[in-house]
Amino acid sequence: MDAQSILYFALAFAVAVLAVVLSLALISLRGNVSRITRRLDESLRQLEMTAEDLRKTNASIREILSGVEKGVSNVTHFTEGIRSLRGTVDVAAKVLDHAVSPALVNIAGVLAGFKAATSHILERVGRKEERK
Repeated sequence: MDAQSILYFALAFAVAVLAVVLSLALISLRGNVSRITRRLDESLRQLEMTAEDLRKTNASIREILSGVEKGVSNVTHFTEGIRSLRGTVDVAAKVLDHAVSPALVNIAGVLAGFKAATSHILERVGRKEERK
């Protein structure tokens, strides 16, 4: 065997080894790409599920906020009603203070005076009968 044949043989062997190494590397790379693809699919599914959960949560939160807004509206309406009623109550209290209370005091005074007068008259009549 001459040197040129050995060189061709060595080159052919090197090419064969290179082909085997490249095949193994490509097989390993294909496996890695396959694993990355599966993980990416899993991650995308998880992302879709999370997005769906967020959408449901968002809808629930919107319903809750809608209920809260209705509650706040009702409280505001109730408060405005109380304020308007308070004005009416204030007017009624002023009327009571300026008209009804003095009238009640006068009626109580009249009743007390009537009671005192009646008691005095009955006492005098009772004395007269005892003297007889």
